[in-house]
Amino acid sequence: MGVKNRRPYLVGLDIGGTKILAVLLDRKFKIRGEKKMRVEPQRGQRHFFKTIREAVEGLLEDAGVKFKQVAALGAGCPGIVRNPPGRVDLSPNLPFLKNCLLRKELSRMFGVPAVIENDVNAGLYGEQQFGAARGARHVAGIFLGTGVGGAFIFDGKPYSGLTGAAGEIGHTYLRPPFEGSTRQQVTGATVEGMLGRLAISAEAGLLLMQQKAPALFETTGYDVKKIKSRVLARAIQAGDTPLKELIESKARLLGMVMANMVNLLSPELIVLGGGVIEALGTVMIPEARRTMKELAMPPLVKPVRVAAAALKDYSIALGAAKLAEEQL
Repeated sequence: MGVKNRRPYLVGLDIGGTKILAVLLDRKFKIRGEKKMRVEPQRGQRHFFKTIREAVEGLLEDAGVKFKQVAALGAGCPGIVRNPPGRVDLSPNLPFLKNCLLRKELSRMFGVPAVIENDVNAGLYGEQQFGAARGARHVAGIFLGTGVGGAFIFDGKPYSGLTGAAGEIGHTYLRPPFEGSTRQQVTGATVEGMLGRLAISAEAGLLLMQQKAPALFETTGYDVKKIKSRVLARAIQAGDTPLKELIESKARLLGMVMANMVNLLSPELIVLGGGVIEALGTVMIPEARRTMKELAMPPLVKPVRVAAAALKDYSIALGAAKLAEEQL
């Protein structure tokens, strides 16, 4: 092992459309520090890279660590990431990264080897290495947040497909769009259009208007923008039965998606994560698992386990840092 590989630290980055989380890890992947900074996409690429630099520099300064002690950096980034060469082909939340050689930029910026990966792929790999899927060889992941992301691990390795975009489960369809549908109507027929937080909030808002969710009304009034996953969870606990029935119906749709995954890919484990699951998993996971068992082919589904993601905010940074270490 060369001198560079003996450096005692790694940096993992979770790059999002609204924030960057930088995490300092030792070579046993224990977290030694973290730094979170706000992203302002409207300010463009130069400010974006300035924010990354400030996040990493602040992380190391707070921990009393110098750049020459960092062996490598790994970053999870939203969008289509093509490896090699470590290029972001498309990132809807960060449009200025289109066709950006992000791996090269990060390596040049910090003077260390860098690896980039799609954020959901990195997150599932983090769970497979350190969290809910530790030790599993064939894993599918579904992450419910504002949108819906997916990822796969085949034979212990992340699978990205030809274009780097494998796993876009949110853009698959739960029902056919009607002929002549608008773009919005087409999106509404997708997994993301039916299971993303925005879709759930919109349907919960309808229950508000129908005066069927009094506990939710006490928190949000008629302001649909205030309907977040944790707000829904508290309203259900307070007795809003129609809201619970809505979430259970969404869980059955999720179970249908899981059954399709089982029949197509035969995983040993499905990991469910994201903000919706973190807040509403106690309601959704049992119903989704039951529906999956009911709909999938019995010989394929019998050994499949379902688990909630365990690493929460750290899965992407940990998974990206692990990929970076493996590239050394």
